[in-house]
Amino acid sequence: GLARDWMCTLNTAGSRFGKLEGVRAMTDVTGFGLLGHLVEMADGSGLTAEIDYDRVPRLPGIEYYLEQGCVPGGTQRNFDSYGERIATLEERHKQLLCDPQTSGGLLVAVAPEGEAEFLTVCAELGLALEPIGQLVGARSHAVEVR
Repeated sequence: GLARDWMCTLNTAGSRFGKLEGVRAMTDVTGFGLLGHLVEMADGSGLTAEIDYDRVPRLPGIEYYLEQGCVPGGTQRNFDSYGERIATLEERHKQLLCDPQTSGGLLVAVAPEGEAEFLTVCAELGLALEPIGQLVGARSHAVEVR
């Protein structure tokens, strides 16, 4: 269904994105969840990732399933492995952002001067993407969620 289609579609853009001058880093979001990969990206660049929770794309109806307790066991294991690198986090944020997805799309860091070209390529590929946060100077945590 919809989840499978998203999983198969989002990663096809990676080869195009990798050729753009403004793309500084890119990884596929897999079993470590979005926050796990953000920790890796932030640590690798010596920066802190600020994420706006409301801007993170999600499948329709996901809040309903989270309210029903449909959270994979790997979500807590993920958090246990890197949670000390994350600033204070609401439980609902942890449940979505630490989800051990097997194919959660691409996480792409784009320099501000490359954003317009990146979004143009997105549009050419039929993807309506937008920033979910930014990388800033290093702080006490690798990732902060607002």
